Amino acid sequence: MRTGRVVIIGGGTAGLSAAYTLKKRGIEAIVLEADDRVGGRMGGDRVGGFSLDQGADFFTPSHDVALRLCDELGLRLVLAPMKLGWFRRGRFVTTCPSKTIGGLFRNLRALKACGMLSPRAMRTILRLVRTIESNSEHLTFSSESHAAEMDGDESVLEYLTRLGAPREMVTTMKGFLELTMADLDQMGTAYALTIMGEVMLKPDQQRMPERGVGSLTHALADNCGDRVSVATPVRHVTIKDGTATGVVADSGTIDADAVICATSATVALDIIPDLPEDVRLALGRVTYSRGCRVVIGLDRPPLPPGLHGVLYPEDMTPLLLDRTINLPACAPAGKSTLDLLVGRDRAEELFPLDDEEVRRQLLRDARRNPYPGSNLPGDDDGIFTRVYRWREAVCAAPPGMLTTIAEMRRRNSLQGTNLFLAGDYMRMPSVNGALGSGVDTANEVADWLASRA
Repeated sequence: MRTGRVVIIGGGTAGLSAAYTLKKRGIEAIVLEADDRVGGRMGGDRVGGFSLDQGADFFTPSHDVALRLCDELGLRLVLAPMKLGWFRRGRFVTTCPSKTIGGLFRNLRALKACGMLSPRAMRTILRLVRTIESNSEHLTFSSESHAAEMDGDESVLEYLTRLGAPREMVTTMKGFLELTMADLDQMGTAYALTIMGEVMLKPDQQRMPERGVGSLTHALADNCGDRVSVATPVRHVTIKDGTATGVVADSGTIDADAVICATSATVALDIIPDLPEDVRLALGRVTYSRGCRVVIGLDRPPLPPGLHGVLYPEDMTPLLLDRTINLPACAPAGKSTLDLLVGRDRAEELFPLDDEEVRRQLLRDARRNPYPGSNLPGDDDGIFTRVYRWREAVCAAPPGMLTTIAEMRRRNSLQGTNLFLAGDYMRMPSVNGALGSGVDTANEVADWLASRA
């Protein structure tokens, strides 16, 4: 067998990191992406001097692979603290990203309004913090995460209820955790605890490239050059005598010495025939949230000075963000952007609507209770509008999924074949999990090809 052609299905986070790693190993892979742009939920658009993120917004301290790739590709990172407004019980409060005593006192009013200072809430918080800190080696997004050992059959909603969390506290946690666009009753406890530990307990340690997370996508794609083909959906992988011989796209059959399927788990199930039963069962446990994001370019800041975003945890009003507060390089001088994000059933309602109607409805919802001092755009205001629809937004690791995937990886039913799986679901679901999975899978492929040279 020649040590030649590797076909990567999917030009998202995992696929691009796999192609980048294979190139470092001297192997030029072909990347086939079904969408008209690469990057998946780490993708980014460039519009008239603006840099937009389609999905992921920041890296936590344990995003080790993401941070390393940014360093290798020369992307400057900046801290991204988030001063947030919360609409609770008919009024706004503001939280500041600080772990100092002074910061705690500044946040007391907001914490009280968010239901975090009652005796029951404080007991629950102490139990959460103790659990997170005593299991810090497991509850991490890093490439060495062992979060599966903390997995169970309990959703985070059931877990919080069992701990005795009061309703107002659960509502606040819902507003924060559902930034993943998943419902709490479908989100695994290990995944939720990791978010709490990496984001809520480290609010001043989040980082991102100075032109947004999407700039990492652009750097990886530029490194791959013309080996990436967009708008090229793969219909199925061809298997003969247990060996992947290639893939079938609309343009025809592409032969391959090795195939990396770097799609979502649902797409992998659809395009790969005759997967081992344990692999099919494991991939069938993977579920995704749904989301919709609208980005509007503006000639003025949409929110008051210094305010990064506004959350409405009591209803489906969109999350509002002004990314240019932390990332001024994302917009021309004097310009700003307003991002509006919704998930779950509300996103589903918006999917069939045209872009203008999606924008109109979300702006209407946002203007219903604007943060004091906001300058939100009217229906016809703005330099541009982009709408991103995510039918598979984030894998929120439903109860039991991490364990099932870990057991599948240990059994390694695909070992010895030339078919490899990569994606965030193969690790702790996150951008870092997807990047790490792509890197590790690429190294497996390179070693496998070398052993047969």
